[in-house]
Amino acid sequence: MDFRLITIVSLIILSLSGCATSSYSVGKDFASENVSQIVKGKTTTEEMVTLFGEPYSKTVISATDSKWIYMHSKGTAKAQSYIVSMDVKTTGTQKMLDVLVTDGVVVNFAFTEGQNPYTMQVN
Repeated sequence: MDFRLITIVSLIILSLSGCATSSYSVGKDFASENVSQIVKGKTTTEEMVTLFGEPYSKTVISATDSKWIYMHSKGTAKAQSYIVSMDVKTTGTQKMLDVLVTDGVVVNFAFTEGQNPYTMQVN
């Protein structure tokens, strides 16, 4: 085979592959250690704002009930592209505090925190 042809084919193959890395952050970080200070039936919305700041979202459920969500997710995403396929991997952490409020007082809440790995391959 001709050396120039091999060189050209090699350059074409290399130009069709690539990679990219990106960092992401969604929501506002909040103090996980303050979750232990929430007392169902006692903690008020004013105290919630003092402990965690304003929530990521507030949803009105009824005239007396609302749902507050504190959420933060951060990490990196790496995409590797090949000639006919692509590989995407994300790493990071995610935490969410879901709060049910009735008449300005916390009546229930759920907190989750953990790693956020994700892998996807596209052919």
